[in-house]
Amino acid sequence: MKTRSALILILLNMAVLCAGFYFFRWLAADELATRTVLIKADVLREQQKPNPNVNHAQERLVYVTNKFNWAQVESSDYRVYIANLRAIGCPEVTIKDIIMTDVMKLYAQRRGQASVNGREFRYWETDEKRKLKQHQIEAREKALGEIDKELPAVLRELLGINYERELDKYFVDTNEDDRRLAFLSDDKRNAAVTLRDQLDAARERILNATGGHPSAGDLDRLTALQREADQRLGQLLTPDEKYQFELSTSGTADALRKNLVGFNPSETEFREIYERQKAIDTAFAYQDLSDPTVRAAKEAAEKQMETDLGGVLGQSRMADYQKVKNPDYREVFVFSDRFDLPDTISQSLVDVRSVVEQERQQLLADRNLTDDKRAAALRAIQAETERTLRQTLGDRVFAEYSQSAGGWLRGLGTN
Repeated sequence: MKTRSALILILLNMAVLCAGFYFFRWLAADELATRTVLIKADVLREQQKPNPNVNHAQERLVYVTNKFNWAQVESSDYRVYIANLRAIGCPEVTIKDIIMTDVMKLYAQRRGQASVNGREFRYWETDEKRKLKQHQIEAREKALGEIDKELPAVLRELLGINYERELDKYFVDTNEDDRRLAFLSDDKRNAAVTLRDQLDAARERILNATGGHPSAGDLDRLTALQREADQRLGQLLTPDEKYQFELSTSGTADALRKNLVGFNPSETEFREIYERQKAIDTAFAYQDLSDPTVRAAKEAAEKQMETDLGGVLGQSRMADYQKVKNPDYREVFVFSDRFDLPDTISQSLVDVRSVVEQERQQLLADRNLTDDKRAAALRAIQAETERTLRQTLGDRVFAEYSQSAGGWLRGLGTN
């Protein structure tokens, strides 16, 4: 984490220095251009030789230069600082780099202070003197957790940016928005992304203020916020563009792309599932799912969704859909796809795990077995399972499987 933060600060500082170089070069060039201002003033009388012919109301030329000092812009209040930068024509991307660098430095200092518990360095003290006590470690972890939660909120509040997306730009910038929204013109894409980030920031402010338990009034505000964002997006994009934007960027669509791994939906199938899932997500977006009534209502909605999908997808595809609802299957499918294993392997691996774990549970529940016999039987199950899977997958793939999707094998032979 320290290495990553340090790298972020270095990259951000480089960006600010580059932007600052061009920005202040522009200011310097502008400063050289003086402007002539006509000012009415009384002509100073000559003290030694007064001239009665002097017109005391005549005009004179005064040359005024555009002197600039950074102190005119900088402020301890970030909101004022940002407003001042915009007032002098500083580009938004440069403002973002300047403010983000400054805020990151501030929070890096806070993280550093929390990490050492504020203890002063004394060169004569041995290492154990600088180690934190358990209560200090717990206090440090709490403080660091609060900082890690606060930093993204501050950057979102000041700049309307997503912290994680910004970090990605300094490590592996895949231009994700450009790739997903390539169907939009540059102007529309930038405007739509800005609107999305503004919505995220406003939503986060409301939810943070509620402590995760929004009231009825908060829910109304969140609903109104979403409605306003939809209206603005509808004014910016055509209906088809707006729908494709939602399919490309919404949380519902992202969740489906994750949860439908192994289903391989067609475009039509994805849209059918998306429409129904979106309705459920919208209805229960901010509801308290720990409430049995709310949870039961959502489960009923999901059951009805599956009934509707069965009529649309057909029996065979619905069976495939039900299969990928199992997270174990999705994990194994990803593993199988990585090694180009036959499609049947994924289900076989899931079936083997299910059967073996049932046998294990039966052994653990058998009161007639001594501890030694139970332990021996569990070890035998593990050995036989590993032998079978090794023959099926091969040594190399089995070794990879046992370290990833097959991690369950490691605890198979233990009580």
